[in-house]
This record gives sequence, C-alpha cells and structure tokens, in this order.
Amino acid sequence: MPSDSIGAILLVEDDELFAQNLKLKLRRYHIDCDWHPSFEFALQALKDKIYHALVADIFLQSDRANGLGLISQAKACGVPSVIITSHLSTEIAKQGLNEGADALLEKPFDVKDLVKCLNDIWENPRGMIGRREHFFDMQKLTEKEKEIARLVVKGLSNQEVANVSGTSVATVKFYTNQIFEKCDVHSRAELCNTIFPT
Repeated sequence: MPSDSIGAILLVEDDELFAQNLKLKLRRYHIDCDWHPSFEFALQALKDKIYHALVADIFLQSDRANGLGLISQAKACGVPSVIITSHLSTEIAKQGLNEGADALLEKPFDVKDLVKCLNDIWENPRGMIGRREHFFDMQKLTEKEKEIARLVVKGLSNQEVANVSGTSVATVKFYTNQIFEKCDVHSRAELCNTIFPT
C-alpha cells in the first residue's frame, strides 16, 4: 500500500467502465483499489491479500445475487463491506444486512458518498481483524512487524511468538520494541487497548 494511502479496498463490479472510473476517483481520496469483475476472482483475492473493505455489486455477470456470497466471505475474514447495486429493494437490503454488510449504496452514487461510508467503517470498525489491520497500516508497520504484532496482540509470550514465527526471542524483542515505538505505546496491554479501545 502506498504511504499516502488511507486504506485498501477490493472492488467487485462486472461493469468495467464503471469500475475503472471509480478506481480513479478513489485514488484522488488516497484509497487504493483492486478491481475484480467476477465472484471467483474476487473470492481468491480475499484469500490472497488483506483488504480494509470490500465494495461489491450484488449481481455479478448474472441475475443471481452472487455478490452476497462475497459479503459473507468478507465478514468471515473480518473485512467490512459495502454493497453497491442499481437494483435496490427492501429484500436486497435485508439480505445484505443478514450477510453482514456494513453499508449499502444505490447506483449511481457520488464517490464522496462511498468515501464517507468507508471512513465511517474505518473510524468505527465492527470487525476486529479489520480494525487491527487498518491500525497497523496507519502506523506504517512493515510486513514483518505486522506478523509479530498479530501474534503479540493474540497474547503470545516472546518465546511463543519466536516459535510460531521461526525467529529468535531476541528478534521478537527487537520487533516488539519497533512496534511499540511506531504505535506510541509502552506495553502489550497498551497496544491492545490502543487498537481495541473500550
């Protein structure tokens, strides 16, 4: 993710022109966007990369609401989601909420409305994984620091983190100090409380 980015989203939309236009507009708001036109490719992308949000059309290359399946997959991964559709109905809204969608926008919509939805989701995240990953990205942690921080937040000791990550305890201590410094905290408990305030 570029250093000026405020978040990375997976856009799932079968209208290429609409998707490319939305990607360009989101970039102006410092939001990175990966686009996939189909359920299958999007599902694989959700497994391969960490996203801060999923933005998905409901009807992908069919008249079936297969985008709803992506919403439930994203929820299972702790990724918040926004439904976009030009076929809004009470039934679609109800299904989307039942699958775990965080927001719903009817096409056509102004990109500012989507940005507002995303900011609301990121400022008040519902999923713990999404909150954690967004926090790590905002603190500009390296991939190795994120790996160690995920284990630290789970409550593992230095020895346990070393065993799981295949490093030495000294290396874990080094990275933990780097993480604390970047996150402006002094302890594991303070790190957890900063990521998940009560």
